[in-house]
Amino acid sequence: MKNAIIELTALLDEKSVFTDAADIAGNLDDLLGAKAATPVVVIRPDSTLNVATAVKWCARHKLKIVPQGGLTGLGTAAVLTGCEPYAIISLSRMNQIREIDVLDNSITVDAGVVLEAIRTAAREVDRYFPLHHGGAGSSQIGGNLSTNAGGNNAVRYGTTRDQVLGLEVVLADGSIWSGLRHLRKNTAGYDLKQLFIGAEGSLGIITGAVLKLRSYPHNRASAMVAVASPDAALQLLRYLETFVGETLSAFELCSGNALNFSLTIKNARYPMDEMHDWNILIEVESAANAFDLGKALEAGLGEGFEKGLIEDAAIAQSDGQREAFWFLRESIATYFIEDKSTIKSDTAVPVSQVPLYLRNTQTRLEQAMPGIRSAPFGHLGDGNIHYNVARPEAMSEQEFIGKRAGISDIIESEALKAGGTISAEHGVGSLKRQSFLQTSSKLELVLMRHLKKAFDEDELLNPNIKF
Repeated sequence: MKNAIIELTALLDEKSVFTDAADIAGNLDDLLGAKAATPVVVIRPDSTLNVATAVKWCARHKLKIVPQGGLTGLGTAAVLTGCEPYAIISLSRMNQIREIDVLDNSITVDAGVVLEAIRTAAREVDRYFPLHHGGAGSSQIGGNLSTNAGGNNAVRYGTTRDQVLGLEVVLADGSIWSGLRHLRKNTAGYDLKQLFIGAEGSLGIITGAVLKLRSYPHNRASAMVAVASPDAALQLLRYLETFVGETLSAFELCSGNALNFSLTIKNARYPMDEMHDWNILIEVESAANAFDLGKALEAGLGEGFEKGLIEDAAIAQSDGQREAFWFLRESIATYFIEDKSTIKSDTAVPVSQVPLYLRNTQTRLEQAMPGIRSAPFGHLGDGNIHYNVARPEAMSEQEFIGKRAGISDIIESEALKAGGTISAEHGVGSLKRQSFLQTSSKLELVLMRHLKKAFDEDELLNPNIKF
């Protein structure tokens, strides 16, 4: 491929084409520590036109293409572990905010812009981009779009798909679809942008997006609440809505086990006197200052105490205390990412089924492996529960890793029994490919294969995603 690489460098430039091991090492290591096969080349284009040029070059030389963002995903979709010849197209150099339109409440960005940079740019003009999760400081918006990332406040604002007005996409033949529309209502034809959101780069490479902004929610209140059970938490969720209405932006379930793991992370602090088995991080927010959100939240929690739904509570009295609550919550994910022997999941069930799902899964796990340490947590408000587990204290890491498939099967099968899914916000990638194939209907798979064939006949784009 030496001559082909010389050709590519001439088409782009030396800042865009990399083959040396030292130069591409950072593109081969995702958060889960997947062992990536060495690509023929890593391409880092600086424009949509150059992405299109790179795609055409890959097609001519019959190289599979793995699009890559910030490598913070948890589905092993952005690195290839197989042995077929492939190229990585990294969007990291496409990192410009193209336009902010305050009157339109929109922001137009390159796909390689880091999520937190979008949130900061919006904040500087007193606007709010609500998508937020633990990877905000390193994940790129293109990756968030490609996996339809969820996050902590999807209960109010929805997933990434709900934040999008328009997309720009390079297709498998190198053509560019410019769908960077600012329209909020458009029923003319198919809504093509939605096909690329959540497709994990298998139908096209997202290079730009027009995203919705909102007025900044200066009016905000937060609390960490202890409840007796997930059933009580669910009752509290519905009861609290009568006090704070649609201002409820986060309702995060944290088991005591999960928080005990998070407390091993430096600077994580539990805000109540003693650890409780079940905890809820609650946040309400609004751009309107016409009413006292803090008082509304306190009133709702007070009634929750009287009804026996709440055992203890700590209400944030400052931004620092609020940030400490969130740091404790995010430290759960940090622990489970850092400990490679743990098992992570991304299941979701209908909100009403969360308590039953948690009980049934715990029962089956304990039967299968006495002493297993379950640490479920996640977004109770939208039913997305990360049922994570750690090995029994007496079991070695290696032995536990060897039993990973069986444990994951229990967690996922219980979610499916409850009418749920094996992947709520992390995508499928190669990690959950087999589970996805085994749990999807034949018709669903046929329809997805038809879409793939229509958009990528030669199956060049992201071979991690196979239906």
